[in-house]
Amino acid sequence: MRQQMERLINGLLWIIILIFGGLALKDWVEDNYVPDAFVQPETHAPSLVKITQKVDRGDEGWLQNHFQAPIPLQGEAPEHWTEVEASLDPAQCGVCHPAQYQAWKESWHAMGMGPGLMGQLLDASENAVGQCQRCHAPNAEQYPTLSGEENPHFDEDLREAGLTCAGCHMRDWTRYGPPNESAPLPEGIEGEEAPRQPHDGFVGNEVYSDSIFCESCHDFRGNDRELKDKYLQETYEEWRRTQYAADDVTCQNCHMPDGEHSFKGIHDLEFVQAGMTVDAELRALGAGFMEPVMATLTVTNTGVGHRMPTYTTPRIVLVIEQIDESGEPIEGTRQEGFIGREVGPMLDNEAYDTRLFPEESFSLVYEADRHPNAANLDARVEVWPDEAYTRAYRIWTEKRAEDFPKGLLLLEEALQNSIDSRYIAWEQTVTIGAS
Repeated sequence: MRQQMERLINGLLWIIILIFGGLALKDWVEDNYVPDAFVQPETHAPSLVKITQKVDRGDEGWLQNHFQAPIPLQGEAPEHWTEVEASLDPAQCGVCHPAQYQAWKESWHAMGMGPGLMGQLLDASENAVGQCQRCHAPNAEQYPTLSGEENPHFDEDLREAGLTCAGCHMRDWTRYGPPNESAPLPEGIEGEEAPRQPHDGFVGNEVYSDSIFCESCHDFRGNDRELKDKYLQETYEEWRRTQYAADDVTCQNCHMPDGEHSFKGIHDLEFVQAGMTVDAELRALGAGFMEPVMATLTVTNTGVGHRMPTYTTPRIVLVIEQIDESGEPIEGTRQEGFIGREVGPMLDNEAYDTRLFPEESFSLVYEADRHPNAANLDARVEVWPDEAYTRAYRIWTEKRAEDFPKGLLLLEEALQNSIDSRYIAWEQTVTIGAS
């Protein structure tokens, strides 16, 4: 009986030893061999006050009057003008400027009053309307009310046209633009009256070719909200701290080449591809004993003259995941890294800011157990141009629908549009073979 008891006790002791030994071994293996999934770094790009300026600010004196909010009413057009000359309709400008009009019509300036913004403004105060329309539809003729009173000059169609030709080029019916480098218009024959120029000519100003021209709408200043000593958008000030500014490569050089009016940016695939360099490295196939799949995906800003991306809205997503023989992603193997600046829905906190100044890089370091069904490893760079809006539209349509009785349907449309705007800027698939 005693021997049986001793054997039982010894057996229990060995069971306990094996259990605790197994747990210890499990912990050791997890600490030393189980790969850690990538964790989005909670880094915060520095304030611009800590970064050396490459050039001084441009002369903004003339622009302060030019970009009043709202832009004052044009008033009565000269009596001798034709209907085309006396119109604020961009299509009428296109009669004589067809190339600029066609490019603008497909641009985001023309879509400045899309369903996302209109869905908000239909239920907004006059003050909120003014804050948004000062850039998205800045002419007084585009405002439903002025100083609390109904605007008798309001043009609904013009409002829906967004940032039009008149927003940048017309004040009191006088046309302004960059100096004309083409052949001058004929002056007429001596002794006869010179032929009248369209809209009685225009006033040329070199500021139209200076990056400072874009600042009033692409830099949030004055009373605009700051986070981490950074404004929500400060593209001009970012540019002033780059070699692009030192080399006099302006906003217009990239976004309006040769005077083109398409204003391409984060929504355009080829434009974004030209601004970045992507490198991928497969470091381990996961074929050896307890060997994980290891890879690195790196994006470098090699062609954007400011932080990439510059605003809080877009997100650039680096993705690596394992896929099976049919090309389907394998659940649980996807890892992501984000380039962007994520702020809270109330714009009161910054989760991270991983945006890239020129020549800066961001890497997604991938480590994961190799799935038995994995045949390939897919690495790609996705661009979500409207990600912050996507999050906002979801909140407004799902949790705050009662706040938007007039604009809810437009916000629902905008939500889908923001999701549909996503695209893949770069992708590479490599074979890792059967296990």
